[in-house]
Amino acid sequence: MSEVSPPSVSSDAAAYDTPTALTERQQFWLEHLRACAKANQTTKDYAQAHGLSVKAMYTARKDLAQRGTPKRSITAPFARVQVAPSPPTTQWSVQLPNGTTVNFSGAVDGQSLSAVLNAAASLS
Repeated sequence: MSEVSPPSVSSDAAAYDTPTALTERQQFWLEHLRACAKANQTTKDYAQAHGLSVKAMYTARKDLAQRGTPKRSITAPFARVQVAPSPPTTQWSVQLPNGTTVNFSGAVDGQSLSAVLNAAASLS
């Protein structure tokens, strides 16, 4: 991967406490992590947009956190996820010898199915 230069960080981001004695590489990652947080992007999106390794960003964040860098300055937001219920995919239709038909959809356990079929079979 080609070398990517760190973004310039405004005075807002510079206001965060910076641990002392960071290597040049750690400072590189700190600047990217701050820019990611300031841009309100997920780590994955920021890394892809800047040609960086997502894994390297997470590793750098962990290393910097262990060195005492405040979490707020190196943490990007999580991606918002909305889970929608999935429609039933299994359709059931059982016709009993007495002419009764039982239709339902979705998952069913054996005990419930047995109870429904026994009740339907007892109908005349």
